[in-house]
Amino acid sequence: MPLHMDIVPIQRLVVIVAHGEITADDLANNVKELIEARVAHYAKIIDVSSSHWVLTKEQIDAIAGTLRGDPNSDMRGPVAFIVSPNDEGFAKAFAGITEGDRPVRLFHSLHQARRWLEEFRLAAAHSRPRAGTARAAGGLKR
Repeated sequence: MPLHMDIVPIQRLVVIVAHGEITADDLANNVKELIEARVAHYAKIIDVSSSHWVLTKEQIDAIAGTLRGDPNSDMRGPVAFIVSPNDEGFAKAFAGITEGDRPVRLFHSLHQARRWLEEFRLAAAHSRPRAGTARAAGGLKR
């Protein structure tokens, strides 16, 4: 299988690694697995650096539409693509099509991608109200 997916619940992370030629059917099957796993809110690292994608813009649009139609996708997690410096094609196209749906960035190393996701996680944690605080309880009552 050209797409391999690992789900790491303790880290709320999905790691997808693509090898070789990837078709629209390969991607559609992977998206179906993602939706069935109910992990739209998890962060994702998608390593496409060792793959070649055989998809049209229309096929990428259709996949993005499928992801948007997921009833569990209200809060979609950030996506960090790891790309080859010589071929950002699919990742760049997907990022452009889904701009505004969720944070998406392209990186040339796993280290950079993990650092960005950790920074994103920390920023989100600091913006959430803590249990027992006035903000968490709905604000101060007068």
